This record gives sequence, structure tokens and C-alpha cells, in this order.
Amino acid sequence: MVRLLTILLLLASPLAAQDRDTLNLELVLDERDATPLVGEMVLGTIRGIYRETIANEDLKLRDMTDFDWARLGQDDWSKQRIDGRTTLVFERRIAFFPKRSGTLEILPIAHELEIQGASGQREIVLVRSAPVRIEVHEKPAGAGDAWLPVRALEISETWSADAARLEDGQSVTRRVVLRALGATPEMMPEQPPLREPWLITFTPPAERDFQVTTHGPVTTLVWSWSLRPITGEPGVIPEVSIPYFDTEERMPRTVTMPAVPIGYASFEDNAASGWRNNPGIGWGHLGILTGVALLVVALAMRGRLGPASVLLQLRMQVHQRKELKRLKRYAENGDAARFRMLAQRLLQPFGPTQEPHQSVRQVDKELFGGDQRAGTADLRSIFRDVRHTILSRNNGS
Repeated sequence: MVRLLTILLLLASPLAAQDRDTLNLELVLDERDATPLVGEMVLGTIRGIYRETIANEDLKLRDMTDFDWARLGQDDWSKQRIDGRTTLVFERRIAFFPKRSGTLEILPIAHELEIQGASGQREIVLVRSAPVRIEVHEKPAGAGDAWLPVRALEISETWSADAARLEDGQSVTRRVVLRALGATPEMMPEQPPLREPWLITFTPPAERDFQVTTHGPVTTLVWSWSLRPITGEPGVIPEVSIPYFDTEERMPRTVTMPAVPIGYASFEDNAASGWRNNPGIGWGHLGILTGVALLVVALAMRGRLGPASVLLQLRMQVHQRKELKRLKRYAENGDAARFRMLAQRLLQPFGPTQEPHQSVRQVDKELFGGDQRAGTADLRSIFRDVRHTILSRNNGS
């Protein structure tokens, strides 16, 4: 009886196909210039070469102790001529994320195939790939818990109103969008609290979106805060730096939520101003300050803005011109990833943060749209569009 049950179990199970030269499955990792670090995305392709008629299939990729993984898009089936014979080729892109350092092993992957023979009979066979070993290094010393290794990271923000000139009792919503190439939602940083003793803060849950491309997963994280000052006196929300590791350049970087003044317009309108009897500075410095003050007054009269808002705009314009020089270098060097990230950050006040500005959508096609042709975007032409848009905004046209 036991023997009969054993025979029935074997008949019900898929047959191993490792000894059939008509069926082959392998995992091919993308070539790399550097050893991956813990948590860094490792791209690969599961590739099956089949010289059989396949009626049905099911790829089985199990959970692993040393790796997280994510499937990248739909499977690709094609007919190719290999060694002079027509062959059915199966491909699936996949991203692995190592959980620890050391020599790790990606476990065999099984592909269950229902094969149809020449006479019409069908059999189920199981094709397995060989295990793949990979060396993984520990994250750099001093990286801390805020470890985010990604290919690209960009940040943008919008405000529902001018935070520096709120109506009395008015709340304002700050919305920050963080977009990472080469990260899963679980890898993204926690939302900063933005707590100040003079500020009432309400923090809704973060919004997360996960998309896949052939270049890796793209995770979008949306943070929002509802903010209202407690007193009329204006304050400044400090800047927040978000560290990450650039896996393309192999170096640590940061993106920054800038410091922002917030307060009621009534306080600025009612604030008294006057000269100090003893400024304690030289005549040269006094002349410079006087010139700046006259410029602030002129801009304030023209734009009907308060002095604090005008000074903030002047600082922003100086910063923008420096950033435009950096953007021009990226365009000349053909660095599409950094060009796209900096351009969107400069342009983000012109539109909703969840949609890229129209001037960088052509770059998106190359970076995130699966376009395999390097350098398809004309970065120099796009740079001229970005510069024109920003300078036109600053000139009030």
C-alpha cells in the first residue's frame, strides 16, 4: 500500500528536467563596475531557452533569507534563432536587494512547464536554474541607520499659500514629494516631524506609490503637513537634510527640504522699523546695507511684497543662478539622471509635484520609460528651455 502511494505521488509531481538538453533556465546578473553594498539594488534577468512546445507555465521564485526581490514588469516571450534552430526564449527582469554583507547565494529558481509532445500528450516538468553567488560589502562606516542606497533621488515641494504672509488664523499645507530610482517603499525614510513650540502641526499618513521599469523600481513618497502658527510673530521652519548613497557615483549625497519662513501678514504689516543710533559697522558696510535696503523697498513696492519676502526671493534667485550653472555642466556632460533631478527641483514651483514639468518629460522617457538608447534626450536644448522658464519667472514676465 505504501509503495502504491509513493508511485501515485511521483506521478502527480512535476518531473525534473535538468537532464533534458531542450530545456534550460539561468539567472544572469547585470554586469557591474563595483561590488554591491547591503541594500543596494542588483539587477538580473531570468532567462529560459526552450526547444519544446509549451502549453502552460508558472515561474516559482521563493522568499529568501538573504535577499528581498522585486519583479520588474511583464515577462517577455520571443522566438529566436539559436545555433541554427528556432528557440522559444523566456525573460523576466528582476531586482534583488541583499540584506547582509558577505558571500551570499541566490537560491535556484524553478520554472514549471506543461510540455505538449508531438503526439499531443502533455507532461509537466520542472526546470531549475543554478544557484548564483554574489559578494556583498557592508555599508560605509558612519552611514548610520539612515541608509538609502539608490541610483537617483529627487525632491520637490509645494505650498497651498504663501507661508510668510498668512491670514490671521490661517493654516497652510506643505507637500513634499520624494522620488527614488532603485528603492522599494520599505527602504524610504520616515516623514520628518516638523515640530516647533510656536507651531501647530497636523501630519496625515504618507502616500506611497511603487512602479517598475527595466532600470529598477521607482518609489514615490508624498509627505504633507498642515501648519498653523500659534502666535503672530513669524518664525522659520528649519531645513531638513535627507542623506542617501548615490550608487552610480559611489558617494554619499543629500537632498534638502529648505528652511521656510512662516507667519501672519498682519505682524509684518504692523511691525515698527527704525534706525539704530549706533549701528557698530563701517561706512563701507553701511553703504552696502543701504543699497540693499533701497533695492528691497523698490522690489517690495513693485511686487507689493513685504521686505522679508523680497529678501527671501533675492536669495532664491542668487541660488537659482548657481544651480543653473551646475545644470549646464550636467547637460554638457550628458548626465541625464542628475540633470533631470536638478531641473525638476528648479522647476517644481511651476506645476503639481506629482507630475514632472513639461521641460523634463523627454528626459523621463530615457530614465524611467524603458528607452534603452543612451543619450536620446537633447539635454542642451532642454537646459535652454529650463533657463528661459526660470529667468522669465524671476523677471515677472
